[in-house]
Parts: sequence; structure tokens; C-alpha cells
Amino acid sequence: MYIDKLTLLAEEDKERIIELGYSPVTVNDKAIFDPYYGKMNEDWSSPMSFMAMIAWESVLSFYYKKSNDYLTLLGWDASDGRMTMLPLIGHYDESSVKDAFYEAREDHEKLGYSLNITDMREWMKPYYEGIPDTKWEKKESDSFYDYVYDSRYFDSFSGKSGQNLRFFLKNYDYTVDEVTPEDLDTLKDFIRANWCSVKDCSYCNYGCSINCLEQVVPVLSELNGFGIIVRIDGKIAGFCIGSRSGNQSILHFQTTAGNYKGLGVFMYSECKKRFLSGIDKISLGEDMGISGIRTYKQRLAPYEWIPRFEYDLKD
Repeated sequence: MYIDKLTLLAEEDKERIIELGYSPVTVNDKAIFDPYYGKMNEDWSSPMSFMAMIAWESVLSFYYKKSNDYLTLLGWDASDGRMTMLPLIGHYDESSVKDAFYEAREDHEKLGYSLNITDMREWMKPYYEGIPDTKWEKKESDSFYDYVYDSRYFDSFSGKSGQNLRFFLKNYDYTVDEVTPEDLDTLKDFIRANWCSVKDCSYCNYGCSINCLEQVVPVLSELNGFGIIVRIDGKIAGFCIGSRSGNQSILHFQTTAGNYKGLGVFMYSECKKRFLSGIDKISLGEDMGISGIRTYKQRLAPYEWIPRFEYDLKD
């Protein structure tokens, strides 16, 4: 099982984090997070979304506290046994960012962890680089690109993607149902039959898809989430689950079965029409460095694909 490969955070370390004023992120905290997301100067990366924090909780567990105008997020990455920090969540101002960062740095020193900020965006760099007495080492990997699309054109697919969508609409007898908590077992069985049956658990080196479904499907509405199940000739062929926050939406999970041409593009288009009115930008998350996923997402003509990177604080 993938859980055997994880380095879990020790209970005494959890207690030390809580003693510093941090709280574990839970579903009930979404009302606290939303106003801070709404103040962000520009887009934030998909792993910073609230649903992502809940979905991957067994691998990347987050603790938060309010630091003046910001939320500070510490995350224990059990896949490689290290503490990391998300960029501050809130409206970025040079003075207030500096004060919140100094507090976070002091917390890391008390805990004995080096300070690493992950899932950075380019627009954030000047704020952190402008903090006195800091020196950063940037770590960038082409495995971590976020795919962000202008929602005005998201379902107007061109080229091969558009051809596939038109083929799907013309050639398949399909039905669409919106995901409800009662669908959890159906989706888990679908994953087992079409993923787990052909992949060993060791292949899922960053968490279990079934576990993610267990985390988010029962509380989809509380997460401001949405999803669809597509059936072809009465048999489930795929599902898609996403979430909304302000004017940004992220489509987190998509799984298909069979060789149904255009199914993936159809599900994206259907989610946009059903759930994403008023949304400015739609993210499909990262490509994990997998060439097939990268080609597929780039083919959808994204507004931009954005590198995410890490900053390590030196000395």
C-alpha cells in the first residue's frame, strides 16, 4: 500500500506546531480561508486550493494560523518527510508580507525546520526577494506546470480537441449526472476497476485516488465543489470533480475508461456549462511531468501554462 511509503509526522511535532498557534486544516475552515483567497493579488497555484488541501490530507497535512493580514500554512509532506510552507494567502503588500514572513521564519526556527516555500508563482517573487536579511535558492522542475485557461474560450476547443468533442457529441449515446455524496462507492468501484486493476499501489507514489475521493465526495458542497458522472450506453465511462473559489476554478480529478473519443474534453466542457458561470479562469492543475498529460492539456489551447517553483531560504 502507498501508505507504507509515507513518513508520518510524529505526534510530539504536531503538538509543538499547535502550541505555536497553528490549527489543522479541516473542511469546517473553508469560511475562514475564502476571504483571504479573495484578497490575493493574482492567481495562486492549484495545490493551494482548499479542496486540494483536503483531498491530499493523508500525504500533505496542513496547519494554518492567522498572521495579521495573511494565513500562514505549514504542510508536512509525508512522501519525503519534510516540512514545507505555502506562499502566504492574502493581499500582498511589501510591509505586511515582511512582517508575516518574519513570524513564519521564527516559527520554523522554534520547530527546527528549514524554511521552504513551495508552489510559488512568478508574481510573488519580488515580495519575498525584497524582504531584508533573506537569501533564496530557487528550485524549478518542469514536472510542475499549472494549466490555466481563459473561461471565455474554454469550451470553444479548436484543432484536434474540437474535432474530438464534436465526434463525441455526434456518436455516443450518453447521459450526465451530477456527483452527490451517495456516488462515493460508485466512483471508488470505478477507480478500482479501471486504475487499481492495472496499476500496483507502488505506482501511486503521491497518494491514493480512492482516498482522495473519500475525503472530498461526502463534503463536496461544503468545499464549494462540483462534479459529473458520464455514462455511455448506460455504463459509467468517466467522472470529473472540481472546485470554485472567487473568480477561479480548478478541475482536480478526471478519470475515464474505455476508448471513447472526446470524452475528456466533453467532461471539461460540460462542467464549464453547468457550474462555472461567472468564473474568469479555469485551471486543470499540473501535468506531473507525464508527457501524455502534458500534450493533452497543452492541446486544449491554455491561456497560459505557468511554472510553479520552490524557494529555499538560505542561512
